[in-house]
Amino acid sequence: MYTEEKNGLELLRFDCLKGEEGVTCAVSTRRGGASSGPYAGLNLGAGSGDKLEDVERNLELFCEAFGAEPARLARMRQRHTANVAVVEAGGGAPPENTDALVTAEPGVPLLALSADCALTAFYDPRRKAVAAVHTGWRGALLDAHSAALNVMRLRFGTDPADVTAVVSPMISAAHYPVKDDFLEKFRAMLPPGSDRRFLTLKEGIHFFNLRELVRARLEALGLARYEFMHLCTYSEKERFYSWRRDGEKTGRFGLAVMLR
Repeated sequence: MYTEEKNGLELLRFDCLKGEEGVTCAVSTRRGGASSGPYAGLNLGAGSGDKLEDVERNLELFCEAFGAEPARLARMRQRHTANVAVVEAGGGAPPENTDALVTAEPGVPLLALSADCALTAFYDPRRKAVAAVHTGWRGALLDAHSAALNVMRLRFGTDPADVTAVVSPMISAAHYPVKDDFLEKFRAMLPPGSDRRFLTLKEGIHFFNLRELVRARLEALGLARYEFMHLCTYSEKERFYSWRRDGEKTGRFGLAVMLR
Protein backbone atom coordinates (compact mmCIF):
# COMPACT_ATOMS: atom_id res chain seq x y z
CA MET A 1 0.00 0.00 0.00
CA TYR A 2 1.09 3.55 -0.65
CA THR A 3 -0.57 6.94 -0.17
CA GLU A 4 -1.23 9.78 -2.56
CA GLU A 5 -2.32 13.31 -1.63
CA LYS A 6 -4.33 15.40 -4.07
CA ASN A 7 -6.27 18.61 -3.42
CA GLY A 8 -6.20 18.05 0.32
CA LEU A 9 -7.47 14.47 0.06
CA GLU A 10 -5.63 11.28 0.96
CA LEU A 11 -5.97 8.33 -1.40
CA LEU A 12 -4.70 4.86 -0.56
CA ARG A 13 -3.31 2.87 -3.48
CA PHE A 14 -2.41 -0.80 -3.96
CA ASP A 15 1.18 -1.84 -4.65
CA CYS A 16 0.19 -4.65 -7.00
CA LEU A 17 -1.60 -2.23 -9.35
CA LYS A 18 1.20 0.32 -9.41
CA GLY A 19 2.32 0.79 -12.99
CA GLU A 20 -0.77 -0.92 -14.45
CA GLU A 21 -1.72 1.25 -17.41
CA GLY A 22 -5.16 -0.28 -17.96
CA VAL A 23 -6.73 0.42 -14.57
CA THR A 24 -6.80 2.84 -11.65
CA CYS A 25 -8.01 1.98 -8.16
CA ALA A 26 -7.99 3.85 -4.85
CA VAL A 27 -9.51 3.87 -1.38
CA SER A 28 -10.60 7.18 0.13
CA THR A 29 -10.08 8.31 3.70
CA ARG A 30 -12.03 10.90 5.67
CA ARG A 31 -9.29 13.52 5.37
CA GLY A 32 -10.42 16.67 3.59
CA GLY A 33 -13.98 17.01 2.33
CA ALA A 34 -16.98 19.23 3.05
CA SER A 35 -18.88 17.31 5.74
CA SER A 36 -19.05 18.37 9.39
CA GLY A 37 -20.18 17.08 12.79
CA PRO A 38 -20.11 13.28 13.15
CA TYR A 39 -19.62 13.04 9.38
CA ALA A 40 -16.64 15.42 9.37
CA GLY A 41 -14.38 14.86 6.39
CA LEU A 42 -14.88 13.18 3.02
CA ASN A 43 -18.14 11.34 3.64
CA LEU A 44 -19.19 9.63 0.40
CA GLY A 45 -22.39 8.02 1.73
CA ALA A 46 -25.60 9.69 0.56
CA GLY A 47 -27.71 7.49 2.85
CA SER A 48 -25.72 8.16 6.00
CA GLY A 49 -27.82 11.05 7.31
CA ASP A 50 -25.34 13.71 6.23
CA LYS A 51 -26.41 16.75 4.20
CA LEU A 52 -26.84 15.63 0.60
CA GLU A 53 -25.18 18.75 -0.78
CA ASP A 54 -22.08 17.99 1.31
CA VAL A 55 -22.00 14.38 0.14
CA GLU A 56 -22.34 15.42 -3.50
CA ARG A 57 -19.51 17.90 -3.08
CA ASN A 58 -17.39 15.18 -1.48
CA LEU A 59 -18.07 12.85 -4.41
CA GLU A 60 -16.99 15.58 -6.82
CA LEU A 61 -13.79 16.16 -4.84
CA PHE A 62 -13.05 12.44 -4.74
CA CYS A 63 -13.65 11.98 -8.47
CA GLU A 64 -11.41 14.95 -9.25
CA ALA A 65 -8.59 13.51 -7.14
CA PHE A 66 -9.17 10.02 -8.54
CA GLY A 67 -9.15 11.22 -12.12
CA ALA A 68 -12.74 10.42 -13.08
CA GLU A 69 -15.77 12.33 -14.37
CA PRO A 70 -18.36 12.70 -11.56
CA ALA A 71 -21.19 12.40 -14.10
CA ARG A 72 -20.04 8.88 -15.00
CA LEU A 73 -19.69 7.62 -11.42
CA ALA A 74 -21.53 4.33 -10.86
CA ARG A 75 -22.94 3.83 -7.36
CA MET A 76 -25.24 1.26 -5.75
CA ARG A 77 -27.69 1.02 -2.84
CA GLN A 78 -25.94 -1.60 -0.74
CA ARG A 79 -28.03 -4.01 1.35
CA HIS A 80 -25.61 -6.82 2.32
CA THR A 81 -26.63 -9.02 -0.61
CA ALA A 82 -24.79 -10.95 -3.31
CA ASN A 83 -26.67 -9.12 -6.08
CA VAL A 84 -24.59 -7.86 -9.02
CA ALA A 85 -25.34 -5.11 -11.55
CA VAL A 86 -23.64 -4.65 -14.92
CA VAL A 87 -22.76 -1.02 -15.64
CA GLU A 88 -22.89 0.10 -19.26
CA ALA A 89 -22.36 3.87 -19.17
CA GLY A 90 -22.19 5.05 -15.56
CA GLY A 91 -24.16 7.80 -13.89
CA GLY A 92 -27.91 7.54 -13.40
CA ALA A 93 -29.79 6.18 -10.42
CA PRO A 94 -27.91 3.63 -8.28
CA PRO A 95 -29.41 0.12 -8.57
CA GLU A 96 -31.33 -1.02 -5.47
CA ASN A 97 -30.34 -3.99 -3.30
CA THR A 98 -26.99 -4.32 -5.02
CA ASP A 99 -23.56 -5.01 -3.53
CA ALA A 100 -21.40 -5.52 -6.59
CA LEU A 101 -20.88 -3.66 -9.86
CA VAL A 102 -19.04 -4.89 -12.96
CA THR A 103 -18.14 -3.12 -16.19
CA ALA A 104 -15.99 -3.36 -19.30
CA GLU A 105 -16.44 0.32 -20.16
CA PRO A 106 -13.33 2.54 -19.91
CA GLY A 107 -13.75 5.78 -18.00
CA VAL A 108 -16.61 4.51 -15.82
CA PRO A 109 -15.62 4.53 -12.12
CA LEU A 110 -17.31 1.91 -9.94
CA LEU A 111 -17.77 2.94 -6.31
CA ALA A 112 -18.38 0.74 -3.26
CA LEU A 113 -18.82 2.22 0.23
CA SER A 114 -18.01 1.07 3.77
CA ALA A 115 -17.95 1.99 7.42
CA ASP A 116 -16.22 -1.25 8.60
CA CYS A 117 -17.02 -3.74 5.81
CA ALA A 118 -14.60 -5.03 3.19
CA LEU A 119 -14.46 -3.46 -0.27
CA THR A 120 -12.90 -5.52 -3.07
CA ALA A 121 -11.94 -4.67 -6.63
CA PHE A 122 -11.36 -7.26 -9.37
CA TYR A 123 -9.25 -6.43 -12.42
CA ASP A 124 -9.05 -8.62 -15.50
CA PRO A 125 -6.30 -7.15 -17.73
CA ARG A 126 -6.87 -9.69 -20.49
CA ARG A 127 -10.59 -9.12 -21.05
CA LYS A 128 -10.47 -5.51 -19.84
CA ALA A 129 -13.10 -5.75 -17.10
CA VAL A 130 -13.40 -4.66 -13.47
CA ALA A 131 -15.69 -5.15 -10.49
CA ALA A 132 -16.29 -3.42 -7.16
CA VAL A 133 -17.74 -5.55 -4.35
CA HIS A 134 -19.04 -4.64 -0.87
CA THR A 135 -19.06 -7.40 1.75
CA GLY A 136 -19.78 -7.46 5.44
CA TRP A 137 -20.15 -10.84 7.09
CA ARG A 138 -23.49 -11.46 5.34
CA GLY A 139 -22.18 -10.65 1.88
CA ALA A 140 -19.05 -12.71 2.44
CA LEU A 141 -21.11 -15.71 3.56
CA LEU A 142 -23.42 -15.28 0.57
CA ASP A 143 -20.21 -15.18 -1.51
CA ALA A 144 -20.73 -11.88 -3.30
CA HIS A 145 -17.16 -12.24 -4.61
CA SER A 146 -18.06 -15.41 -6.50
CA ALA A 147 -21.27 -13.81 -7.78
CA ALA A 148 -19.35 -10.84 -9.21
CA LEU A 149 -16.70 -13.05 -10.80
CA ASN A 150 -19.36 -15.29 -12.34
CA VAL A 151 -20.97 -12.26 -13.98
CA MET A 152 -17.56 -11.24 -15.33
CA ARG A 153 -17.12 -14.76 -16.70
CA LEU A 154 -20.52 -14.82 -18.40
CA ARG A 155 -20.48 -11.27 -19.78
CA PHE A 156 -16.82 -10.79 -20.64
CA GLY A 157 -15.20 -14.25 -20.68
CA THR A 158 -13.05 -13.57 -17.61
CA ASP A 159 -10.76 -16.40 -16.46
CA PRO A 160 -10.11 -16.27 -12.66
CA ALA A 161 -6.44 -17.05 -13.34
CA ASP A 162 -6.13 -13.64 -15.00
CA VAL A 163 -7.76 -11.66 -12.20
CA THR A 164 -6.07 -9.49 -9.59
CA ALA A 165 -8.10 -8.72 -6.44
CA VAL A 166 -7.43 -5.86 -4.04
CA VAL A 167 -9.17 -5.35 -0.70
CA SER A 168 -9.70 -2.20 1.36
CA PRO A 169 -9.14 -1.64 5.07
CA MET A 170 -11.89 -3.11 7.27
CA ILE A 171 -12.61 -3.69 10.94
CA SER A 172 -10.12 -6.02 12.62
CA ALA A 173 -11.03 -9.08 14.65
CA ALA A 174 -9.81 -7.37 17.85
CA HIS A 175 -12.73 -4.92 17.58
CA TYR A 176 -15.38 -7.30 16.26
CA PRO A 177 -16.97 -9.13 19.23
CA VAL A 178 -20.05 -11.16 18.29
CA LYS A 179 -22.93 -12.69 20.23
CA ASP A 180 -24.84 -15.97 20.11
CA ASP A 181 -27.33 -14.83 17.46
CA PHE A 182 -24.45 -14.04 15.10
CA LEU A 183 -22.76 -17.37 15.81
CA GLU A 184 -25.95 -19.31 15.09
CA LYS A 185 -26.45 -17.65 11.70
CA PHE A 186 -22.76 -17.78 10.84
CA ARG A 187 -22.29 -21.45 11.62
CA ALA A 188 -25.46 -22.40 9.74
CA MET A 189 -23.83 -21.15 6.51
CA LEU A 190 -20.53 -23.03 6.83
CA PRO A 191 -19.46 -26.70 6.93
CA PRO A 192 -19.16 -28.03 10.51
CA GLY A 193 -15.89 -27.05 12.16
CA SER A 194 -14.78 -24.66 9.43
CA ASP A 195 -15.76 -21.62 11.50
CA ARG A 196 -12.63 -22.03 13.67
CA ARG A 197 -10.60 -20.21 11.03
CA PHE A 198 -12.76 -17.11 11.42
CA LEU A 199 -13.59 -17.00 15.13
CA THR A 200 -11.41 -16.51 18.21
CA LEU A 201 -12.60 -17.11 21.77
CA LYS A 202 -11.13 -14.78 24.40
CA GLU A 203 -12.37 -14.55 27.98
CA GLY A 204 -15.72 -16.05 27.01
CA ILE A 205 -16.27 -13.70 24.05
CA HIS A 206 -16.06 -14.67 20.38
CA PHE A 207 -14.32 -12.30 17.95
CA PHE A 208 -14.97 -12.49 14.22
CA ASN A 209 -12.22 -12.12 11.60
CA LEU A 210 -13.84 -10.63 8.49
CA ARG A 211 -10.51 -10.29 6.70
CA GLU A 212 -9.86 -14.02 7.02
CA LEU A 213 -13.30 -14.88 5.62
CA VAL A 214 -12.71 -12.61 2.63
CA ARG A 215 -9.29 -14.20 2.14
CA ALA A 216 -10.89 -17.67 2.17
CA ARG A 217 -13.43 -16.60 -0.46
CA LEU A 218 -10.71 -15.22 -2.73
CA GLU A 219 -8.57 -18.33 -2.32
CA ALA A 220 -11.53 -20.53 -3.23
CA LEU A 221 -11.94 -18.58 -6.47
CA GLY A 222 -8.41 -19.50 -7.52
CA LEU A 223 -7.24 -15.94 -8.14
CA ALA A 224 -3.64 -15.49 -9.19
CA ARG A 225 -2.94 -12.34 -7.17
CA TYR A 226 -4.55 -10.44 -4.32
CA GLU A 227 -3.55 -7.69 -1.92
CA PHE A 228 -5.06 -6.55 1.38
CA MET A 229 -4.65 -3.17 3.05
CA HIS A 230 -3.92 -4.16 6.64
CA LEU A 231 -5.50 -1.19 8.39
CA CYS A 232 -8.35 -1.32 10.92
CA THR A 233 -11.26 1.06 10.35
CA TYR A 234 -12.18 0.96 14.04
CA SER A 235 -8.68 1.83 15.26
CA GLU A 236 -7.84 4.52 12.70
CA LYS A 237 -10.38 7.16 13.73
CA GLU A 238 -8.61 9.98 11.90
CA ARG A 239 -8.69 8.05 8.62
CA PHE A 240 -11.87 6.00 8.51
CA TYR A 241 -15.53 6.02 9.42
CA SER A 242 -16.60 3.10 11.60
CA TRP A 243 -20.17 2.03 12.35
CA ARG A 244 -19.14 -0.18 15.25
CA ARG A 245 -17.09 2.60 16.83
CA ASP A 246 -19.36 5.58 16.20
CA GLY A 247 -22.86 4.15 15.68
CA GLU A 248 -25.38 5.08 13.01
CA LYS A 249 -24.30 8.72 12.74
CA THR A 250 -21.13 8.11 10.80
CA GLY A 251 -20.00 8.56 7.22
CA ARG A 252 -18.72 6.20 4.55
CA PHE A 253 -15.34 5.86 2.87
CA GLY A 254 -15.08 4.29 -0.56
CA LEU A 255 -13.15 2.13 -2.99
CA ALA A 256 -13.24 3.19 -6.64
CA VAL A 257 -11.94 1.24 -9.63
CA MET A 258 -11.94 2.32 -13.27
CA LEU A 259 -10.64 1.04 -16.59
CA ARG A 260 -8.50 3.54 -18.45
